[in-house]
Amino acid sequence: MLMTRKGFVGAAAAAVAAPYVRGEGAKRVFKVGLIGCGGRGCQWNGGKCGNIWNGQWRGGGAIYDITKAAERLGCEVKLVAAADYFRNKAVDVCRRYGTDEKMAFGGADGYLKVLATDCDIVLLCAPPMFRPLHTAAAVAAGKHIFAEKPIATDPQGLREFLKTVADAKAKNLWLLSGTLKRHDNRYLPQIGPVQRGAIGKITGGRVYRCHGPIWNRPREPGQSNAAYLCNNWYAFWEMSGDQITEQAIHEVDLANWFIGRAPERAFGMGGRWRRPAGDIYDSIAIDYDYGDGVHVAAYGRQMPGCANLCGTIITGTEGELSIGAKFRRYDGKPVELDMAAIEGRDSSGLVMEHSDFLESLMKGQYMNEGEQVAMATATTMIGTLAAYSGRQVKMQDILTNERSEFFNGYNSAFRAKDFEGKEDIPLPEEGKAHMPGADA
Repeated sequence: MLMTRKGFVGAAAAAVAAPYVRGEGAKRVFKVGLIGCGGRGCQWNGGKCGNIWNGQWRGGGAIYDITKAAERLGCEVKLVAAADYFRNKAVDVCRRYGTDEKMAFGGADGYLKVLATDCDIVLLCAPPMFRPLHTAAAVAAGKHIFAEKPIATDPQGLREFLKTVADAKAKNLWLLSGTLKRHDNRYLPQIGPVQRGAIGKITGGRVYRCHGPIWNRPREPGQSNAAYLCNNWYAFWEMSGDQITEQAIHEVDLANWFIGRAPERAFGMGGRWRRPAGDIYDSIAIDYDYGDGVHVAAYGRQMPGCANLCGTIITGTEGELSIGAKFRRYDGKPVELDMAAIEGRDSSGLVMEHSDFLESLMKGQYMNEGEQVAMATATTMIGTLAAYSGRQVKMQDILTNERSEFFNGYNSAFRAKDFEGKEDIPLPEEGKAHMPGADA
């Protein structure tokens, strides 16, 4: 399917959509809460919220994207509250969007204060470790949700999120995921031709997410383990899920989308050489087995001074496609794209995912992309665990097979809720990555 959504008809949909109408002829106003005011929340750069270009503030992050989406649709977004572990970030985004600073909350429990407001939609943009907890709390509070990818960092969190997805459906709560490429103009015209056989039967593919190193934030004097983990979260598998899950999930999700299913198992390898902090790998190589003879090779690397390559390629019996770029049929015939699929749409996938979300709310057309992003996360997770362990990991090993060593044996030693306790979080041993295999 093009997107994981379905029409929801009847009184329930009308009841959910109705609160956004302020009166005949008036703009619809969506009250929004933001949880996580870093890079994906408000594009936190250099101590300020938003991108600065030639001295001008350009905005950025999910709150900016949903605001631009509302402008595109002729409705309005109002930020009513923001939370971040570091309150100064929440204060800055409130200042930028005209929200009273008293509605800026800090600490690990700040999300609860946002959810206690009258916001209709909550943007979940904290480090991925917190996504299952925050999503469950948002559903319990009756909020519609934007959940940034990935939605978990370990198998336990993944299963918790899937349960929350079912709960959201039962309560008729909308859930938008951060797999934005499914809303992007570069890809929408291509999915239909592939499904109709433009490259024949799909036989395999390749995924690349190879580029320079990601940011590192050294530990500050006197900083607690919890604060350090929240500030330098990308460097720790427990917080980010490692590079395939946190970064390459976009390219992996494209493979799942165009192939039409998630893989059955993964085999992988990787290592750590140049990371200055944390416990994640520098590079990972994975073979994904989708069944029926279809294999996709995925490569992730984050090192300086190496060749960069990002993208997803799928190959079929009659041609291949660099997704988002060009078709190449072996017989030289052109492929007609579904250009009607992007008629009138904005060129930014970041804006369009929120635009599709808001429009579906206004029309009462139910949207829940939870399973879609969960399976994208699960795909990256089995690849990472295969590399970490040196063993083959099946999808059922993290989802249903309770006897598998990966079901419980590869979960974080601490949970998101632990950050709200009085005791500090145990810090994973820095510089020591997962060691595959067994000692000789």
